[in-house]
Amino acid sequence: MSEESENAIIYVENESIANKEIVKSNLTETVKDYVKRLLDKWNPDESDFIVLKVPQTISLDLPLNKELYKRVEKFGVKRVGNKAEVEIPTYEIIYSNRWMGEDMETDRFVVIMPYINDEAINQVVNNILASLTPEGEGEGEGEEFLEE
Repeated sequence: MSEESENAIIYVENESIANKEIVKSNLTETVKDYVKRLLDKWNPDESDFIVLKVPQTISLDLPLNKELYKRVEKFGVKRVGNKAEVEIPTYEIIYSNRWMGEDMETDRFVVIMPYINDEAINQVVNNILASLTPEGEGEGEGEEFLEE
């Protein structure tokens, strides 16, 4: 069995963090456990049930203190300018959504990731929300064909 570490479970409802928990557990076992739990909250008549593993890149201010470095070193820390970038494994369990044409509107989902710090949680949730938001997609497409 893989090692236990601190993991964050973040409940997102209507594009904001509704709740977060920090648990000492095995990451993949935690994901499997929450998939089972959230199946009971899922309404298959109204929504898809989607589980995604999407690595997320976060930026941290340098210098990193020892505790923070210990949390991120296993994920491959890279220096980019005056920041440290880290790619962390992140799981999204989407259990309440609806399709509007080709766009999916997500009402409720859970993010599970290794706990780095609260700033990392905010960065990851903001990245995920940006990727799920249809506004702005395709903005500016075809502008090269428009008359000035």
